[in-house]
Amino acid sequence: MHPHIHHFAHHLVLPNPVALTLTMKQADQWGTLDQIEARRNFGFFMNRLNRKVYGNAFTRYGRRLGVVPVLERSPGGRLHYHASIENPYDDLPTFSEAVLASWTKTRWGYHEVDVQRQFSSGWIDYILKSQDFDALDVENLHTVC
Repeated sequence: MHPHIHHFAHHLVLPNPVALTLTMKQADQWGTLDQIEARRNFGFFMNRLNRKVYGNAFTRYGRRLGVVPVLERSPGGRLHYHASIENPYDDLPTFSEAVLASWTKTRWGYHEVDVQRQFSSGWIDYILKSQDFDALDVENLHTVC
């Protein structure tokens, strides 16, 4: 990925960051997953998660979780997401449950979800490893000011 994108991502500050991996179904009875559908699905997931976390404040006041999402294709061709995301709770299990509940209610959300504490900037390096210029999902990126 371009060095400016690495620099940008490393300087984003997310409070209580979590390393998140979300897997996706690659097809269903109505069609096949592509990058456009994957990004739309992630946006839907973030809307559900923000509503679950912030309730009416999400709609009324625009309260949103900070997130740096990256759409990646595995060597086998499967699309999936890696993200650094703000954990608004004091504990990881509560947030993990909210993520899983929100993700599995999306069209493409698959039940394999990994939520881990993010201890260093190494996670940002890992998720930005792709050589694809458009891997960083800027449509769904949200920084906390």
